[in-house]
Amino acid sequence: MKKAFMKKFLGSEKIAEEVAQRAQKTVPAYKRFLEDKGIKLGESYEQLPQMDKKSYALAYPFEELLADDYDKMWAIYSSSGSSGNPFYWPTLKPNSRSAPTRRPRLLEDWFAIDQKKTLAIVGLSLGSWMGGESMSWTLKNMARNTPYPFLVSCPGNDLDDIIKMVCQMNSLVDQFVLFMVPSAIGHLHLKASQLKQSLPFDKLRYVVAGEPFPESIRTSLQSRAGVEENSPFMFSLYGSADTTGLGRESLATVGLRKLLYRNNVLASALGIESPIPHFFHCTARNTFLEAVDGHLCVTRWQGIPLVRYILYDRVALYSWQELKKAILTSELLEQEDEPWVKIISSASDQLPDLIAVTGRSDSCLILGASNFPEYMLDQAVKCEELQDLLTGLYRAQIIYEDNRQYLAFDLEIRQEVSINAAILDQIYYSLIKSLGKFQINFLNKWRNIYSAWDKDPSKRILRLNLMPWPALSQATETSIKQKGIVK
Repeated sequence: MKKAFMKKFLGSEKIAEEVAQRAQKTVPAYKRFLEDKGIKLGESYEQLPQMDKKSYALAYPFEELLADDYDKMWAIYSSSGSSGNPFYWPTLKPNSRSAPTRRPRLLEDWFAIDQKKTLAIVGLSLGSWMGGESMSWTLKNMARNTPYPFLVSCPGNDLDDIIKMVCQMNSLVDQFVLFMVPSAIGHLHLKASQLKQSLPFDKLRYVVAGEPFPESIRTSLQSRAGVEENSPFMFSLYGSADTTGLGRESLATVGLRKLLYRNNVLASALGIESPIPHFFHCTARNTFLEAVDGHLCVTRWQGIPLVRYILYDRVALYSWQELKKAILTSELLEQEDEPWVKIISSASDQLPDLIAVTGRSDSCLILGASNFPEYMLDQAVKCEELQDLLTGLYRAQIIYEDNRQYLAFDLEIRQEVSINAAILDQIYYSLIKSLGKFQINFLNKWRNIYSAWDKDPSKRILRLNLMPWPALSQATETSIKQKGIVK
């Protein structure tokens, strides 16, 4: 049953039609794409086929993909190459001019940078990757014009440099805002401990991008920093090199996620399944977004115009106002939910609508007819029960031995944890529990079939290879994003 807050699309249908018609008239590659699909030029938007990087961007000559106003390009960014095929995306000047003026307001709202001396540290990969480079450019342009003290340093994902910068500047600023991928944060803390450097956790705030993370990670970091859980601390941005930025969290959407993470009964009643997604306010201007078979579909005029372009993220689109109403009027709210209910209630009804993102859906392992997309594996490995044992980084693959299928994990153990049979058992049963929570079919098979071999670790359905830190974490300093599934 469709809920009142669910939406099929966000943005203007008129913009979608205009982009599609202009692309059909002026973009050679798009004309050829439609011809190859047997679609006549001039078809209405609803009749146009979907495209993705493989079927469109990588299938036609680069120069034929460009917009008719490509002379307005000013920067070229690359995708992370996580799919095995990096691609270069040109950016048009009109699409970027407002970024340095919007960012100060956002950071003022999140972290009161207009009231606190702040050092922003871009710990994202630099080079040609959109995430790090565009953030560096935006923050530096912003810092030149702010009337208050605001500093920017861009060491990229060199964690030693980040640690030295924080320690050097600690006495000179009130707070640090670290821009990082979520999986690098734990490694940063462990590396500081290894170097015997004391980080001022109470001063650290985070803006993260590039990867999903379970809400327990934010809660754990917040607790360590001594910051109340309903206070601004860590916010996530959503976008891609293909499309640039699409959305951002707010204190209200963080509160929403924390509420649903805690109150599973309410989440289920709303039709929001575990793992609980990130909720991003849609901030993409002149962009039309659709939810197609659970994937995000983007139509946007840019350096390489996109018409019904599929990003393989599992998403749902929601009306913020209607979802807020459904939550505040629910009879399933509990007394413990009050801090989050108060935040949601006080948030404006006029906030942008929501893109609910669970994670990548194109990377998936199949074990005994149970599908485990990468975002499910992420949530299982990073579950709250295992946070004191594992760093959260892993590699997973399906292996076969004696005609039997296994799900094999390389798991990174925290520095202070000793590897022994008891620890192995604890991790094994925690993973069984978490994976079973997401896939009841797997849990039933484990109860009825797989558990018969649990006393022999070599025959368990999950093959666990425990690796001491930093066997996997060190890769965060050389790669843009962390991918868990090994193909």
